[in-house]
Parts: sequence; C-alpha cells; structure tokens
Amino acid sequence: MILRGSISRAVLTGIAITIALTPTAVASAAKKPIATSNENANTITVSLPGPLNGCGYFDAGSNPTSKAVLDLLQPSAFLTSTSDVLVGEGGPIAAAELTSLSPETVVYTIAPNYVWSNGASFSGKDLLTWWQYAKSVPSVFADGYKAIKSVVVSKSGSIVTVVFSTPYSAWNTLFRDVTPAPITPDCSFSALLKRPTLGPYNVASASASQIVLTMNKKWTLNPNRYGRIIINASTTIPTSNNVNFASYTTRVSKSLSMTLSAHPEFVSHIGTSVQLLELTFAPRTFVTSDINVREALSLSIQRQLILNALWGAVTFSPAPATSILLTQGQSGYPGGSGPGPTQSSTTTSVASSETTSTTPTSTGNTVGDCLSCAISSLTKDAGFKLVGGIYRNAANRALVVHMAVGPSNLEKTTANLIAAQWRKIGIVVYEYFFTDSVSAQNAVATNRYDVAMITRTASTTPSVLARSFYGTSYSDSYTSGVRTTLLNKQYNAAISNFNPVTALATWKSFDQTVLSNFWVRPIATLPTMTIWSNSLSNAIGSLSVQGFVDEIPLWGRVVTTPAN
Repeated sequence: MILRGSISRAVLTGIAITIALTPTAVASAAKKPIATSNENANTITVSLPGPLNGCGYFDAGSNPTSKAVLDLLQPSAFLTSTSDVLVGEGGPIAAAELTSLSPETVVYTIAPNYVWSNGASFSGKDLLTWWQYAKSVPSVFADGYKAIKSVVVSKSGSIVTVVFSTPYSAWNTLFRDVTPAPITPDCSFSALLKRPTLGPYNVASASASQIVLTMNKKWTLNPNRYGRIIINASTTIPTSNNVNFASYTTRVSKSLSMTLSAHPEFVSHIGTSVQLLELTFAPRTFVTSDINVREALSLSIQRQLILNALWGAVTFSPAPATSILLTQGQSGYPGGSGPGPTQSSTTTSVASSETTSTTPTSTGNTVGDCLSCAISSLTKDAGFKLVGGIYRNAANRALVVHMAVGPSNLEKTTANLIAAQWRKIGIVVYEYFFTDSVSAQNAVATNRYDVAMITRTASTTPSVLARSFYGTSYSDSYTSGVRTTLLNKQYNAAISNFNPVTALATWKSFDQTVLSNFWVRPIATLPTMTIWSNSLSNAIGSLSVQGFVDEIPLWGRVVTTPAN
C-alpha cells in the first residue's frame, strides 16, 4: 500500500520557519503488513460509537464518530494517527508550510487534478470558502479560523496564503474535512448523501443504524484499500469467521471481555481514550461559591473505589485522573501515560470508606483523595457541623447538592456512586438526569445546579478543553461560567507559543490553576476496547475514534504464504 505522509516537526526558533508536509513519506503510525492482496473487491465491517448522523464538521450535532467518517470523505490538511498525533493526508492538500511567525503565515499547496464527486475541480477557492464559513461558526473548533486575518488564493488556485491576526500555534489542526460551497448546516442522512465528497471513499447509503462507504476509484494516493466499508453503531461481534471486522468502543465491560474470550478469531486491546469523565462545579451557588466546600466535595470522592466498581473486573482499573486538559495516554499527561493504567492503587475494603492509598499532593491537594482533609475543609474552614447526621452551616442550613447528570449509563452510574459516598458522610444529594452532557454542564455554568457529572473529549491541542475557562462561551466549549485574569493570561501565552515544550508547561500551569481552585474534579480517562479480525494487517489501537478510522485505508488482509 502507499501510505500517507507525515509532518516533519521542529522547534520554531526563527521568524521564517517552514514545516513541510510530504505526501511521499511513510506514516509512522502504520505497521508494515506481513503480506496483502488487492482489497478493492473486499468489504470490511466497522463498529463505532453512536449515534450515527449526517452532520458536517461544524454542525451542532456532530460527534467524534461523524467527524471520523468525514475524514474518509472530505479533503483534509491533516489527519490523526492511531496515537492521536497529526500526520499529513496528502491528496488534494499537498503541502502546508508555516513560513513566518511575524505575522504568522501558512502557505497551502493544492495538488492538481483532484475533482469533487459532483465534477467540480478542487482548488484554493474551496479553502477560502471554508474559512469564510468557519470563522462565523459559534464553535470551539472554529477558534483558529477566527484568528485568521486573510486568505489569499493565487490566480491559478494552486497556492493559498493564510495570514493570522493573532498567533495561533495549533494552526495544523485547521482545514480538516473541507466542504465545498454552498455550505448549509444539516445533520440529516439525505444531506450526507447529497454532500459532494473528495476523499478515499464516497457515501453509498446512510441511516441511523448503518453507513456504507464505497471506494472512490479516482483517489490514487492509496489505491490498494478495501472497496467497501460498512459502519455500524453497534458492539455486536460477528458470528461468521469470514467477516473482516473491526470495532472501537468505550463501553468496556466484563461481559464484552468474556464474549471475546470465546472468539479466538479476533484480536482485542484495552487501552485509554480521549474521553474524560469529570465532575464540574457551578461558580456561584450556595454550595459551590465557597472554595472550601468545593475542596471538601472534591477530596471526599474516593475515586479509586469508584473506578474499581466501574472497571475493576475488566483486566485493569484505570487510575484517578490528574488533569482536566489531557487524558491518560496523551503526550504530556502528568503522572504517566501509555496503553495501560498508571498510578492505579489498592484501596481499603469497600465497606470502609475512610481512606485510600492515594494521598493528597503537596500542591493544594489537587490530585489525591483525602476524606479527613475534606472533612477538615468542611468543618474548620467552611464552618459546617454535623447535626443529626447532616452537615449544616451556622445558619442551620443543610449542605444540599443538586447534581446534573449526563445521559450515558457510565455518567449515571458514576453519579450514583459519588452521591452514595457524599450521603454516607452527611451531605444531602439530589440527582437530575439530562439528555446530553452539554445541557447538563450549561445548567451548572448558569448556577441552576451545583455540580455536573459529564464526559468531554480531548483534542490534539489542550486549548479545546481549556476553552471552558476562556473567551466566548459556545455550546461545544462546555463553558464553566468561570473567567479570571490569570487563566486568560495563561491561555493566551500557551496558544501563541510555537515551542511545544514551553507551551505544554504553560498548559499544565493552566491545568493546576483550575484544579487548585476545585472548579473541576477529574475522575478518570475512559478505557477503550479495540477489536479486529486476526486476519487484518496494519490494524492497531487508538486513543480516538478518529485516529482509528483514519487508518482504515491502510488496512489489508494477511495473506498466508504457502510453505515451499
């Protein structure tokens, strides 16, 4: 197979530095196949987290799976590898070069002879149209486009010069899944079928239960690929041994592990994801306006006991989270990373909830769990007393927590476990269930509820999750309702820093500022289970569903070589 290109990375030390995208380079994320036959006549069935929909990249109803599908259909300057690292796609956008830092300037080179499925030629005008649309979209993913001052297309349409008004170091996340004009927000399956495509695949059919993609025969970058992809929103394991199958799910459970143990024809891997399970606090309710109460509520949650209850019977139990911006497995995650759990700790018996082996850190107790510390914050610092088994303040007002809970079973189960721990020590808790995490978080950010139990998706840049505490509030930025001068300063310093090492240090300072003020209590990085037929070559695990799907054009079948 012809593999996608990779980004050559370097620390920017001058004003005019070039980072080139070379379509002929070998993508580091791919394994060399043992042997493959031509796959054009073959079909692969892929199970992905639902729901399936027909959303465009910036549509309000888009989700990680819909974005992953778009990566196979639309031109992209960059894609994610299975490790969630940006690698070049090549194809219609042949190169992307950062040529200047003052002002920040990126030059895109458009490859010749690429044509949309409606017959129109792809050119730099498509990037201009995409920018004009994206900069007006109220989405956290459009931040970089809003930082662009001008987009100039050459007369030939083959060169696009992008100049930024303010530095935006995550420029390499832009111009993904470009859609041609006219761009109309629409998540219907009919819209997906009508939308012109220009990628390795076209849409043959689409419904809530299944999307079928067929090979774009005019795509010459990697011609030896599966001719048909059937995408299902299901974790059902095929009964036939002859099915080419792969699955990516965050619904890791003992039952799924046991089912797989009876199917030696599949390879499975439990790893980490870019999904973060967390508890967030309202800025100005009776309960959460006092930092001492937020600290008490945070430190009293014995997270390892909760994680053991959620996943302890499935190969491993993840460790309590140590960041609100990064998930375990992402580069720079504090406290270790990788495909397995780190910092996992044993606990005392479930019946005794007084202590766990995790201990508070010396930097504001921002990471470790400590019930005695929590009670001290509640009684000595916040002035609550235990009266009749319930904590009350000096005015005899009970400590009552109203919790908004996201829609998934995982969020509901976690909320129940946390509520049980709080009730046991004398805190009254009421739970309210929402149909989506965005609504739950918005209810907390506007002080209608005290805390929210939600999941959020990390990106290749920490700025996506950091936007909860910075700038204009958009629905997909999961606004916290908290804005401070220090957080603004740290965000601006990090997003404008092109040195990834020093930028990460600033993001970690931002992280600690939020954690030390107990605006968020991160619970855990969600585990993932990746499953694939043992006859597949090149299939490997991934932090994200997008990284997993982006590798599908590289997959093939292992061909057994007859013995001499």
